[in-house]
Amino acid sequence: MDACVATSARYSTQDNTVLTSDLLFPALRTLIEAHAMLGVRFDGRDDRLDVAYLRLETVDLSRVVHFSGDRDLQDALEKQLSRGFEDTQGDMPLWRLEVLADNTIILALHHAIGDGLSSAVFHRSLLRALQEINPPTSSPSVHVPELPLPPPVEQITDIRPSLFTTLGVIYPNLLPASWTSAYSAWTGNPIPTVVALQTHVRLLRFEAADAKRFSDICRSHKASISSALYELAVCALSRLLSNEPEAGKYKSISMSVPISLRPLAGTQYDGVLGNYVSTALSFPLLHADFSWNLAARTAAELQVQKLKSREMLGLVSWVAPRFAAWMTGHLGKKRAYTLSLSNLGRVQGPALDGKWALGEMFFCQCDSVAGPAMCMNIVGDPEGGLNISVTTGEGVDSAFLEALVIVFRESFHNLLA
Repeated sequence: MDACVATSARYSTQDNTVLTSDLLFPALRTLIEAHAMLGVRFDGRDDRLDVAYLRLETVDLSRVVHFSGDRDLQDALEKQLSRGFEDTQGDMPLWRLEVLADNTIILALHHAIGDGLSSAVFHRSLLRALQEINPPTSSPSVHVPELPLPPPVEQITDIRPSLFTTLGVIYPNLLPASWTSAYSAWTGNPIPTVVALQTHVRLLRFEAADAKRFSDICRSHKASISSALYELAVCALSRLLSNEPEAGKYKSISMSVPISLRPLAGTQYDGVLGNYVSTALSFPLLHADFSWNLAARTAAELQVQKLKSREMLGLVSWVAPRFAAWMTGHLGKKRAYTLSLSNLGRVQGPALDGKWALGEMFFCQCDSVAGPAMCMNIVGDPEGGLNISVTTGEGVDSAFLEALVIVFRESFHNLLA
């Protein structure tokens, strides 16, 4: 049940320099020498508690970096997410790069070595390396130094669940299923019984002027970009579900919003590659009309969850001894979540002069089989654009995915009118 994060970024220069191995490999060498997670693989079965990170002796960049020359970003992202990371025990690291024809670099990394913000750290670090490095060698072989691994999340913040949180999780399991919020929530197609990693991607880009206007409107209504996009997604799904044959059966959808725990540890982890994420859960009622009041309320709740959501991560210890059985036990059953909405915020290039610049960026996550029916992944790029990917595996069919993207885009522009 793989978990792959892919983030693309277009690199450019005024003289249209083409990224080659002679330029890229020395820059990547500096990243491997600075970030321990770029030089590890798994040791032991990755579905058991005894799995560990093992430092590789070397990283062969000629096997990690693929200069595909592809011109279709959406197709390239789909292929990366559908590959996953099946060989986690060999001599390859848990990340790879693909370089497209227009100097767009796609970073695909295993979720075990990095969250979404880690991919932003990677691209910022790579840009800095391209600006600063005077390539002494373009050799593809990089010796992995003995660097300390970044601390696990439980060492940077207290994730122990409170009694109230614990009871809140236990109590619904004691009730008849029909009494729970999950019972009347539409969550897409059931989890398949056969594990497959095929992921479908649709990309949306809103130019800088529209993104700024949207941000200003959100601020004027005491909403955030995340909460307004959350409300837009709920309304778009509600409109589509009203046309479904079993529309009357459902009253809500199930939303999950990943919350970064890095701010709880101060700024010392801003430049670290690691996985420091928990999740806020909610069951918004179906409604087709956008409400700024609800968007503002969601913004306030997400602020609360920046601290409280860490307790949900602490509950994972309950199932840790039998995690594999717990995960496979979901196969063939109803999904827990309809949509996961993840926002990396705006990625700024490092504050230094140089010939290289970062442009259009997209952030995607693969279908994690037992995960939500769809993922909506948001990132603001250094050019000011607001870029969104919507991904699914078998959570919904392609017609529903296309319709959601169309309705969402129209609804976004309606808010700007």
